Amino acid sequence: MIVTSFYRQVCLLGTGLPPFRWGRVRADSKGAAAVLSRLFCGALLACFIAGCSTAPSLPDKPLSYFDEIKPAASPLVTLSQSKTGSGVALLADPEEALQSRLHLAELAQATLDLQYYLWQGDDSGLSLSHEVLAAGDRGVRVRILLDDIYHSGRDSAYQTLNSHPNVQVRLFNPMGNRGAARMPNYALNKSTLNYRMHNKIFLVDGAAAVLGGRNIGDEYFGRNPSFNFQDMDAIAVGAVAQEAGAAFDLFWNSEFAIPVEALSQRGLKAIDQTQRERLSAARERVRSPDEEGSTSMAAQSFLDELSKDLLWTTARIVVDRPDRGSDYPDSAFTAFTEDPELTPSNTAVIQTAYLIPNGPMLGNLQGLSQSGVDIRILTNSAASTNHGSVHAYYAKYRQQLLTANIELYEVKGTGSLAAYLDRVGEDAHAGLHTKAMVVDDRLSVIGSYNMDPRSRVWNSEIALVVEDAGFAASVLQEMERDFSPEAAWRLSLDEKDSLVWTGESEGEAEQFSRDPGSSWWDRLLWRIIRILPLENEL
Repeated sequence: MIVTSFYRQVCLLGTGLPPFRWGRVRADSKGAAAVLSRLFCGALLACFIAGCSTAPSLPDKPLSYFDEIKPAASPLVTLSQSKTGSGVALLADPEEALQSRLHLAELAQATLDLQYYLWQGDDSGLSLSHEVLAAGDRGVRVRILLDDIYHSGRDSAYQTLNSHPNVQVRLFNPMGNRGAARMPNYALNKSTLNYRMHNKIFLVDGAAAVLGGRNIGDEYFGRNPSFNFQDMDAIAVGAVAQEAGAAFDLFWNSEFAIPVEALSQRGLKAIDQTQRERLSAARERVRSPDEEGSTSMAAQSFLDELSKDLLWTTARIVVDRPDRGSDYPDSAFTAFTEDPELTPSNTAVIQTAYLIPNGPMLGNLQGLSQSGVDIRILTNSAASTNHGSVHAYYAKYRQQLLTANIELYEVKGTGSLAAYLDRVGEDAHAGLHTKAMVVDDRLSVIGSYNMDPRSRVWNSEIALVVEDAGFAASVLQEMERDFSPEAAWRLSLDEKDSLVWTGESEGEAEQFSRDPGSSWWDRLLWRIIRILPLENEL
């Protein structure tokens, strides 16, 4: 996905054309021609940009830790210590996922540690920024760590947030050039800048954490007017939240985490009242219609419900090292899945937004299926993906997966799943962003890992692992809705080994012999994309 972003951005600079949306390939010659011309001009522009530099050197910076500030009477700490082990609660509903983050931030008494790949400046992002400042105003120490790939053009905004005496912002593996040349900078320094932090952690008082696949943005919380993602998180308290804190500290104190004040070319500008009012207005717009009274009362009500919903069980964190891109190339998740005690013996149900099963992954899946393990995989279709380049490479593996008797499903993009996610309009469109797995009805994995080369080789990732049959049942219940014929196409092979898509719409059976919603131009474009040496970077 990084490479496609590079091509999109540099070609925009070279042509003056609007950005091309790879996940929405146009069914006309102009769309295909535009893509090819932008690829060409992007390559030219990258070659002729001068003065591109590598990531900035590490400035002197203080080390800090999630547990060095002890809250005197934090309700979340009290909850986390009420029982031994770890308490977990599933966050599948997108509205609930947003409100939970807002309420947790409101409950913060000592520390608020936020680590994300993407944080957008829409209502969801602004409302959480409001809570960040409110926490800082209460004396809470706030640390925000963001990957730089989508944030390097917003230095001034983060510098302003960083101006609060209790708020610190750092960017992970930042680009040396902060302006228009930042994406060619990526291309010319790929060996160092290709490594990205894809982790998602929302940690409060070192006691309660939200872990999963969601970034911060309206489309992850069912609030985008045109397109929303199906995704999955979990709230974790107790021992596993402390593991999340240690994971956060590992990245925060690493050489790759650069304070934003060392990157910004502008002087420090404190947040003013107008900006605060803008954030406050966004917070009101996302306020749950079910809330009564003040937001603090809503937060207390949330806490009361959370204490009832938590399942106390065995859980742990699997996380990559910050320096895995240099000295530790193997994914922690790969090592985790190779543990013989965790190998599925009966069933494996998988949801992955992006599926490119190359390298050892394909052979591992085929081997499990041949040994008698029933495997079901749900991923995006051509109509639902937001990364058409990923779909281009994924498509060539579908027949091999089906031949190995692996059940393969693709999210429709419209239908029951889209209707479930749509809260803002009638023209609902949906995509899959979930990264979850259930093994043998007993072990659940929810996190940021996709089944693709980028997660396996390039990105740092994190996942929550819960070993509990009851929790697995809850995850499977949510998954089954996404696998339904109203929400997803089931793929199969006909007598000629050609692909067939089968589903239902309003109770009527549907069947297609080509990618539903695609045109011959789309399919031609996928073939062209597969010529490019991009597969191992997606």
